[in-house]
Amino acid sequence: MRALHVIADLGTYGAERLLALLVDGIREPDVEVAIATVFSSPGAAERLDVPVLDAARGGRYDVAFFGRLCGAIASWKPDIVHTHMHMGKYWGRLAAVLCRVPTIVHTEHNSEFGAAPAYRLPNRFLTSRTQRIVAFSQTHRRALAEDEGIALDRIVVIPNGIRVPSRDESARARARAALAVRDDETVLMHVGRLHAVKNQRLAIEALALLPASTRLFFAGDGIDRPALEALAASLGVPARVTFLGFRDDAAALVAGADAAIVTSRNEAMPLAVIEAMAAETPLVSTPWLGAREMLGDGAFGVVADGYAPEQFAAAVRRVLDDAPAARERAARARAFCVNEYDIAATARRHVALYRELIAERRAANALITATRS
Repeated sequence: MRALHVIADLGTYGAERLLALLVDGIREPDVEVAIATVFSSPGAAERLDVPVLDAARGGRYDVAFFGRLCGAIASWKPDIVHTHMHMGKYWGRLAAVLCRVPTIVHTEHNSEFGAAPAYRLPNRFLTSRTQRIVAFSQTHRRALAEDEGIALDRIVVIPNGIRVPSRDESARARARAALAVRDDETVLMHVGRLHAVKNQRLAIEALALLPASTRLFFAGDGIDRPALEALAASLGVPARVTFLGFRDDAAALVAGADAAIVTSRNEAMPLAVIEAMAAETPLVSTPWLGAREMLGDGAFGVVADGYAPEQFAAAVRRVLDDAPAARERAARARAFCVNEYDIAATARRHVALYRELIAERRAANALITATRS
């Protein structure tokens, strides 16, 4: 069985990280995996130890990349093309259709589904040629079905996954030493790219309502950093906000936080939440679509009542003011994460889906042959 994943590139955030973990986690001897990228990702093949087929798009006006993408798919001869993100959703699926790939799967990594008018008709056509859509939760699945008019039985739920580390009693002390924080300081950690959709403004506005001993760390970088630095200065908390930039050890640093925070307005299933669960760090989140389900309706973390700074600050105080309850939620979250969100389980679920789809195709082909006979 040959499965080819199509994505824009192999960067370091979100969907790109998930795909890298997923292909590395597939260990079935009869399953071959490769990745086709629209944009070049230098060193990716060596880093991932799987074939990376590069369409090498040179820019917005480089339309020849689509021919190269089709050529890559045709040359690798996959049984399944599995697409990701915007580039995969449109260009990847279209290339798979033109190359007559027998089975197409798409993972919907976003929670804002509404396609722009120019994409609605292509999306409807391509979805009709897609055997399964992967969602991350039941909430995500139902919303996607309603928004795009897809039958529920064509949407399968496979949660994201990470390599869940073993419990390490010294992880908190090492992380706090790396952050250079005192024992009497409270640490809030936000992991993610600095972009409007992540709504980091809320984190800074809420920080201004919390005690002066509370510090906020951002692990990640992006175009919103200057605006966020200016906001911290305008609210009088610049000394309490630290921008760490992109950190490849962000998951380890979360262990040093008194609370990991998620301020997004839209998410599907952020890896930052899974990493905080694995680190047994208390969680506070805004009520994005699926947040309550992912946090076990309060069993694994606290979800704020809304997006106002006062509401988010109140949710943070609920965690900080009752440490025993916060630790109990965090322990339950880690136990759930070990069982449900390990990348090995995610990989097994994907392989099971692929086998199911191939069996369906073979059965359909056998029925056609029998009917013609």
